[in-house]
Amino acid sequence: MSTSSQSGAHSAEASALGFYYQALYALLLLFEQNTDNAAVSVEALDDVQLSAAGDELLYQLKHSLSNNPSSTSIKSKAVWRTMKSWIDVIPEVCLTETTFHLITVGSIVDGDPLATLLTKDPDRPALIGAMTQEANRVRVGREQAQAEGKPLPYADRADGCEAFLKLSDLEKATLCARIRLIPGSPDVTSIEGKIANGLKILPSEQRSMVAKRLVEWWNRELVYSLCGKRERVIKREELQNRISSIVAELERDALSMDFEQAEPPADYQPDGMLTLQIQLVKGLPSDVKKAIREEWRAREQRSVWLDANAANAMTIGTYDRVLKEHWSDRHTTVKEESETQNAESKEKAGLDILRWSHNEAPNTVRPIDTGYNGSYYVRGSLQILAVNLEVGWHPDYEDHLKVASDDSGKGTSK
Repeated sequence: MSTSSQSGAHSAEASALGFYYQALYALLLLFEQNTDNAAVSVEALDDVQLSAAGDELLYQLKHSLSNNPSSTSIKSKAVWRTMKSWIDVIPEVCLTETTFHLITVGSIVDGDPLATLLTKDPDRPALIGAMTQEANRVRVGREQAQAEGKPLPYADRADGCEAFLKLSDLEKATLCARIRLIPGSPDVTSIEGKIANGLKILPSEQRSMVAKRLVEWWNRELVYSLCGKRERVIKREELQNRISSIVAELERDALSMDFEQAEPPADYQPDGMLTLQIQLVKGLPSDVKKAIREEWRAREQRSVWLDANAANAMTIGTYDRVLKEHWSDRHTTVKEESETQNAESKEKAGLDILRWSHNEAPNTVRPIDTGYNGSYYVRGSLQILAVNLEVGWHPDYEDHLKVASDDSGKGTSK
């Protein structure tokens, strides 16, 4: 890989981690609130936006995984980029009811004027003077370079400096009075552990598992909020309810229901046997779409359960046998009745069994666990069994698909 390619790859990784940091920091913020009506959103007016007790709190996050993250100073490009972002949203907020936070993983340069932002003292004339001086230094440097026909310096902070200089004295004072700087914040690798440590009310052996499941739920809800599948904001009440549900599941050793509304990744490719089974009974595109979605959900759910407890493999295996028995009772009868039927009739009978797996099986087969109502697991598990040729839809599916199974290296458990 060339140097430029490596640089691009590292840049993409940093951007991805930066966004994930926003997601986890939003969760941590909401988790630490004491106000029941608190709510957060990501990528709204700022990286993270928190509404709590009638106030709006905006957060700009500067993340780093470096062992020695850069210190922040009044000359830092991150400071002036953040300033430009905040000045741009001033028309959309009530400035006297909004607090602006700059979150950094690193520290502040010793003796830097920004140190005053560590306090809540709203009177900050020295800081305003220092920022005005720095902004003017950048402006003059660019003007001189332009006059001399040289490349303009400070391109990474010039917009922020100009925006600050254009503010009135009152606007500068009001904005600077509302800014907080929070250095030494946890990085992306530390937040889940910080949440686990904050669950002091729970037994120590439960905290890491509750935090892990909470993060998994949070990531999904956040994606849904960004793509319009749920409200834009996530409320603290939702977070509290999810914690209670996870704890209840753990205390009764229940199987979690993590994928009820989850969608497969856009690039998900199901096993070819799934579609071959459905093509054999002339299933419609909608039959295929449902089968792929539910198979992915059930497969992911099994993975989560096995990661949580290897002993769940026995529960999964036992339930597969229950599903196969319900399927066999139907399929055996259909197979016997179809012996004298033509090909079209067999396909129709098989299609009925496929649609039974979608529509009726979740209501007629007992759940895998007491109180478990994840119907997707029934539908998806039958599809997993169909992929393995342990069940099928066409009366003669084994005869038709044996060659395809042998070619793909698959074998049945029979």
